[in-house]
Amino acid sequence: MEKINLMGVSGWFQYNGTYFTTYKESGTRRLTLAERLRKLPLSFFGKRDLADLTSTIMADCEVLEKDCSHFIPALFGSLLSTVLIALSLFAFDGRMALAALWVIPVSVAIVVGSYRVQDKVQAKTMAAKIACADGIQEYIETLRDLKAGNAEQRYLSGLSAKIRAVEKQSIAAELETALFVSSASMVLKLGIASVALTGAVLLVQGSIDVLTLFLFLMAASRMYDPMQGALQNLAAVIAMRTNVGRMNEILDAPLQTGSEQLTNQGCDIVFDHVGFAYHSGERVLRDVSFTAKQGEVTALVGPSGGGKTTVSRLAAWTFPRLTRKNS
Repeated sequence: MEKINLMGVSGWFQYNGTYFTTYKESGTRRLTLAERLRKLPLSFFGKRDLADLTSTIMADCEVLEKDCSHFIPALFGSLLSTVLIALSLFAFDGRMALAALWVIPVSVAIVVGSYRVQDKVQAKTMAAKIACADGIQEYIETLRDLKAGNAEQRYLSGLSAKIRAVEKQSIAAELETALFVSSASMVLKLGIASVALTGAVLLVQGSIDVLTLFLFLMAASRMYDPMQGALQNLAAVIAMRTNVGRMNEILDAPLQTGSEQLTNQGCDIVFDHVGFAYHSGERVLRDVSFTAKQGEVTALVGPSGGGKTTVSRLAAWTFPRLTRKNS
């Protein structure tokens, strides 16, 4: 009964420390990203569409949440248990311990060394997912126009191709990750052969007895099981780098500058020598001045590419918030 109670208490602390803390942090990160988006300039949204931003807040946060609650704790637990076993083996016999443990850093190095390949694969997978999400969002927004133009089936065919591309790229990403993890696991299996060969030589020389060889063989056969799980968790943590990088793009983006004091008189929209650039040095608006009177209809007239849409977006983005001034 005491054993059951002890397991229950330890399980409660583990669950509370792992899942509750992770989910609380995940909620805080989502709110932080949303609040950061509210303060970013319009130029940032010229490079990121709705589907991309939604994927960052929801999907990328979910990946980080899953890694923090499942993969990272298991990874550290496996590494800690392996370190304790390694110290015990070295205390018993250093030569046999080296024969059993040399495969562990080699296998870890194989997985860690694959981070460049995994970054490229994950970037391609993310691009395919964003393209698919863009296609779905575009279909929802233009459904009436597609039906009116009898182009719905043609558009759905293209959307199906994007969905298949996501599936194909996801499978490719899993296969490439599995290639490195499987290779590292095969290296781990060499540890048993290394222990057997080293033990046989030392046994012939009379340096160890049969019982020592048997104990090391038994320890080696059990020690590599948690490390195989650790290699899989390590690969998952490395794959998370792409998602974290996308979130950091939002968190590291410069905030919109300007006065936070409300200075408007009435509800007129006033542009006073306003300029705008999507990128540094690439100005698309320069010295725009006009007043859209309250209660009147104001029309923006000009040639294609003259900046009418940009001016409209500046007005729609800035004035309803009543807290910032684009310049």
